[in-house]
Amino acid sequence: MRDLVEPLWLPLLMFGGVWVALWRTGRLVRWSKIVGTVAIAALWLSSMPFAAFIIERPLAHESLPERGWVPDYIYVLSGGYELGDRPDDDSSGLETIRRVNRAVSLWREYPSATLVMTGAQPGMGNVRGPEQQGLLMQAQAERLGVPAEAIIIESVSLNTNGHAKEANGASFLRSSTPLLIVTSDFHLRRARREFSRFFTDIRTVGADPDITDTTWGDIGITSFFPRVEALRNTTVYLREYVALLLSDLRN
Repeated sequence: MRDLVEPLWLPLLMFGGVWVALWRTGRLVRWSKIVGTVAIAALWLSSMPFAAFIIERPLAHESLPERGWVPDYIYVLSGGYELGDRPDDDSSGLETIRRVNRAVSLWREYPSATLVMTGAQPGMGNVRGPEQQGLLMQAQAERLGVPAEAIIIESVSLNTNGHAKEANGASFLRSSTPLLIVTSDFHLRRARREFSRFFTDIRTVGADPDITDTTWGDIGITSFFPRVEALRNTTVYLREYVALLLSDLRN
């Protein structure tokens, strides 16, 4: 869907100009000047692609499989789906699609492994069965060549902590079972933290396509001008930091 306000820097610049004009009228009290200026600056900074890039880097921490290491199971963490008028019209969200795509690519490297599509979407109890997310993920994997017998659906857990706990309770897993966790890049650190509470031999791989990943070489002058997508990404990343903190407090 096309962003409604792009380029974002233009309305922010106009808003900043209005703020300066109000400041110069002398009608603003001191505390409102400080709060308003900080708010505008924070909005500008958080909307910059460069800021989103920097904030994501500590989260996107992969632990890639080394030569000779082979997983028994590839855990694909669900990322949500979109409702249609009928169950047959439902479709996986972008993050889920990317995670399944990367998991299938990895399965081709480790064809002896079993894919585990883990997680149900919260809030769908009165609309869809809990297995709907897993079924959509399974259908995508099968279209890409994975046989049905190489796929397991776990439809109980509702979040990252639950994914790990359900895996810990699975009869086919032991704490030493080699597991490969596939999730979005920004979600890697939390996924590893949750699963490492129960398993000792895990690797984590990010699902973001290499072609869309930002590197230092991609940073240019435009990286410092606000964009809607960058603001959206920054919001997701900051929420992930909060989730990491809550994960530690909860456990």
